[in-house]
Amino acid sequence: MVHSLWTIRPSTMGFDALELYVDHPHLFTIGLRHGGKFTPFPNVRYVKGKLTYIDLVDIDEFSVHELDAMMLELGYVVPPVIYYHFRIPNEDLIFGLRALGNDQDVCNLAKYTGANVTPVFPGLPFFSNIIV
Repeated sequence: MVHSLWTIRPSTMGFDALELYVDHPHLFTIGLRHGGKFTPFPNVRYVKGKLTYIDLVDIDEFSVHELDAMMLELGYVVPPVIYYHFRIPNEDLIFGLRALGNDQDVCNLAKYTGANVTPVFPGLPFFSNIIV
């Protein structure tokens, strides 16, 4: 079993990503938005949620099970299925949101972790108003 390095950043803590990640391109930070909901099309936004940063995520060891562990660490009761999504950097929520539910999706996410910060949205299918 591989020990995960990731850690939930306290909201009061400063962070210098360049200093930490410059020699570690396989590590990245997840900006995890949770507890909110998507507004209906056509003005899709994620509202009434929280933003938590999770640092030192290793893309080589990352999986959806790691996201479930992060949600547990944040105090959520993880149901059998959570529909996670990530947003492609510099894209909006209509065209840039991608599923994050299996190993193939994690490989897709890996293409975008070079920026070292990737927004992730747990929730139900894209236009759902159900709160996680």
